[in-house]
Amino acid sequence: MEVSTPIAISLQDCHGIDPALKQRAEMRFAREIGKFFPDEQDMLNSLSAFTDAAEGGEISAQQEVLARAWLKAFDKARQAGFQGIGVEEAYFDVRLG
Repeated sequence: MEVSTPIAISLQDCHGIDPALKQRAEMRFAREIGKFFPDEQDMLNSLSAFTDAAEGGEISAQQEVLARAWLKAFDKARQAGFQGIGVEEAYFDVRLG
């Protein structure tokens, strides 16, 4: 089952991991983050607000709410993605697709 999102998700620094396991982790991540943002535009707006805040840009109160929503969704998706994987240095790289 393929999960379609407007973002590109890649599990990084997971040397030696089976490619099928890596793909399943990325799919779990995508599925979980999709639960938080059923509307793709909401996902993009939240990621954009988070990126602006992380880069030290000025954001409005509404953008802060969006950035916090991204942070919460990312954390839940990260937990789901790492389920059953024992790689300590790995992380999920998320970019606009």
